[in-house]
Amino acid sequence: MYINNTLEKYIEDLSSKQPAPGGGSASACCSVLGISLLLMVSNFTVDKKGYEQYQNEIVDILEKLKEYKKRLLELIDLDVAVYQKLNSAYKLSKESDEQIKIRQETIQQTLKEAIIVPLEILDISFKGLKIAERLNIIGNKNLISDVYCGVVFLKGGLLGAKFNIDINLNSIKEEKFVNEKKNYVKKFLDESRNIVEKILEGGK
Repeated sequence: MYINNTLEKYIEDLSSKQPAPGGGSASACCSVLGISLLLMVSNFTVDKKGYEQYQNEIVDILEKLKEYKKRLLELIDLDVAVYQKLNSAYKLSKESDEQIKIRQETIQQTLKEAIIVPLEILDISFKGLKIAERLNIIGNKNLISDVYCGVVFLKGGLLGAKFNIDINLNSIKEEKFVNEKKNYVKKFLDESRNIVEKILEGGK
């Protein structure tokens, strides 16, 4: 469990010659950094003079961000577990027609399960961007650069999740399932692109 290990251990394993952790897990890690920066901005806005009118909203934002942070930390490890399950499916025996059929069915089912984690990373990252959009207006202005950095990390996590969804969808044979997920992801990408451009334009 990387969540209970050191950052150095995670980075060493991420950079080593082993398949997991990989891009999916790193996407969750990237997004949790973005969420953490937004948490910092929110913490420095609570009880801050000049921001009295936003206190109830900031408290609500803090609770949401804490929840997102907790879940993303879990997803760092869950992505590794899902990869290992998929890897085991590809190693199933294919010596007989029956074994080939079972292997193919298991791979297809596991591929569908494998996109659940990056879909959740994408969803939380998008929610984080929506909060960043609001913090850009009501957050402590002394930490505006941290909002910008948080947005950059969340964008990276979101795009990383998107690429991991794509690579699994490319191997799934059920066309209806694939099209539904692609359309779902596209909505996130289109709106998140607008949010990111709107926020970061102010940092230029």
